[in-house]
Amino acid sequence: MNKILKNKALVAFLSSLLLGTIITLPNIIGGHGTFTLIADWNFQQIPFNKLINDSIKEGSYLWTWFNELGSNFIGTFSFYNLFSPFNIIAYIFPSSWFEYLIGPIFILKYAVAGLTSYLFIQRYVKNKNYALIGSLLYAFSGFQLTNTLFYHFHDVVAIFPLLLYTLDSLVLDNKKGKFALVVALCALTNWFFFIGEVVFVILYFIVRVITKSYKINFNKFIQIVLESLIGTLLSAFVLLPSLLFVSSNPRINNSWDIIKMFKYENMVNYAEIIRSFIFAPEIMYIRSIFSENNYTSVELYLPFVGCILFISYILKNIRKWPSIMSIISVVFMLIPILNSSFFAFTTTYYARWFYMPILIFSLISSICLDKNYKIENGVLLSIFASSLFFISMFIYMVISKNHSIFYDISYFVLSISITFLNMFIMYYVYNIKNKKIMTIAIVIFIFLFVGIWGNYMVYKYKNRTFVTHNYYIQYLNNAKYLGKYKNEKTNSSNSCSYNFGYTSKIKNIKTFNSNISGSAFKFYNSLYYGRHVATIIEESDKYLNDFLGVRYMISCNNKENLEQYGYKYLEESGPYRIYINPEYKEFGFGVNKYISNKDFKKLSIDERKKVLNDTIVLNDKQIEKYGYLYKPDNDINYETNNFKYLKNGFKSYIISDKETLAIYTIPYDKGWKAYINGKNANIEEVDNGMMAVKINKGKNKILFKYFTPGLKEGIIITILSVISLIIYNILWDKRKVRSKK
Repeated sequence: MNKILKNKALVAFLSSLLLGTIITLPNIIGGHGTFTLIADWNFQQIPFNKLINDSIKEGSYLWTWFNELGSNFIGTFSFYNLFSPFNIIAYIFPSSWFEYLIGPIFILKYAVAGLTSYLFIQRYVKNKNYALIGSLLYAFSGFQLTNTLFYHFHDVVAIFPLLLYTLDSLVLDNKKGKFALVVALCALTNWFFFIGEVVFVILYFIVRVITKSYKINFNKFIQIVLESLIGTLLSAFVLLPSLLFVSSNPRINNSWDIIKMFKYENMVNYAEIIRSFIFAPEIMYIRSIFSENNYTSVELYLPFVGCILFISYILKNIRKWPSIMSIISVVFMLIPILNSSFFAFTTTYYARWFYMPILIFSLISSICLDKNYKIENGVLLSIFASSLFFISMFIYMVISKNHSIFYDISYFVLSISITFLNMFIMYYVYNIKNKKIMTIAIVIFIFLFVGIWGNYMVYKYKNRTFVTHNYYIQYLNNAKYLGKYKNEKTNSSNSCSYNFGYTSKIKNIKTFNSNISGSAFKFYNSLYYGRHVATIIEESDKYLNDFLGVRYMISCNNKENLEQYGYKYLEESGPYRIYINPEYKEFGFGVNKYISNKDFKKLSIDERKKVLNDTIVLNDKQIEKYGYLYKPDNDINYETNNFKYLKNGFKSYIISDKETLAIYTIPYDKGWKAYINGKNANIEEVDNGMMAVKINKGKNKILFKYFTPGLKEGIIITILSVISLIIYNILWDKRKVRSKK
């Protein structure tokens, strides 16, 4: 036991493991072994991971048919931690186990966050017990507890401290190679968060150099640049395809104006940042104040200690690098264009980089304990800020007679009450003369706060869902009812949950996933369909369902009557009612007319949807090239039209009485290659985002193969980077030996 206690890194890991278990295990027990919450957790994180697992093992790792109309597999799931080490653990097991594995893996993420943050913090404190406290502050910050909903965020939080830890080791201890490997690990885990981490590390490096806490010469600078570059390029096989894929996503919006650069349009953003420093964290759904829902991840609270310790440190050490780094972070939070630098300058507001300054706040809090600074001013400022915030909200409500800023007053009062209670307890605990007892007391109260408030937040999340345990288990196992339709395109009615395709392994349009093909976005935009994070093609939108090849419509409510929209009842399969769509378009269908893009845009939305079913939309060059195929008397008839899904592609067999363009309502993508009767065929982008190939009169054996754009180049770059890292280590060692001689 003494040996374990002496190994503080192990204690940090086990402490966070225990605390993670305390806030997770009750839910697992209540879920009969499964850990479920609400919304994104239930209908994204679990279905996505199950599908990824199956797809990799089946060999369908280039293109997935189960995401909406079909999309690039790596591009779709790299944001959801396709190559995260925590996901890789899950791949070892059958996908059917994942709903039972997600809880233990989630606990493991907390434990790793505790370990990695300890490794970073322990360098800066003499008493390593205070680094242990800092690791708990980081691993269970308000950011972590609020983002329980987003399972894949915790991978990033767990790994990030290694970036600063290995950079310190490289600069201060001259330990080479590790930084490059961690850079690669961060990029592989999540490319989106990696962009922000690069920005933060650059700021960190600059501050350390300016404050002379890093002593850098030219050779050391070159070494850092080399490891940064090699580490980034090591991940090229994932990073390059992902960036190429997401570049066509309209959510990546960089259209700034001068005012928006320096002032948030929504003043709530400022208030939320202030609240997140002071008060205990809230769930994202049904919040207490400002807005009913907030999914930006704006939380900064350190468990139990709040901002008392780091304010006390900054007041005494304003010129030291941790203080400067903290102040710069706050400035970046408050200025929109600087905040957006962590997200490739997108105009959409996010606070999903706050875990990085939280690591610095946790470090500062540990140093404050280690130096035994007085915290009276920190306590007074925290009480003053909290009181001012509360009074301001109350005055605003009374004067304006506007109660709309409060959505759950009891939740707000509870948050304030527990925050003030923490402040008073912290003040008295900190002034215990026996520092060993004081340290133990702080750890105990951190455990009490996280254990109680963390469980309360999980309860609040679960309490907001309509999903019962039995319903969710049925949802996860719906393949036994719907598996017979796996070779056909389907859609689900409003009575059904999202992502049926992921859990039942059928091709289903109703998808809750931010990442779909850029061509699909282009198609929806042509119909003024505002596709944001989910695709919902209503059952009443018959013409669009026809065009997209929806052969079967699934109803999850036996009281629904979909026949009123033109579907025909087929059968009941378990709890589901299946309807067939008589007018659906088979993949590879031909039409007898064309319309130019310019004329198509003149039509109303309803007219556009109707026209798509018997008319092809072409651009001017395509009209010049293929217009002759659509003469008035040139009606197309197919004797045969067979289609078959393949792993990472499809094949089609058409016997046509004339040559024409065969239309496939599958998103156009540069990764597709087409062959007709063994010969290369040009793929045309038609209908504002779909694919077509020119077929011959007679028999056409058509094969489409998909290979991820950027993957080949990425693999080559990764291989070269591995070789470069080996050469770099060898040459630097030789140089080191020569220098010593």
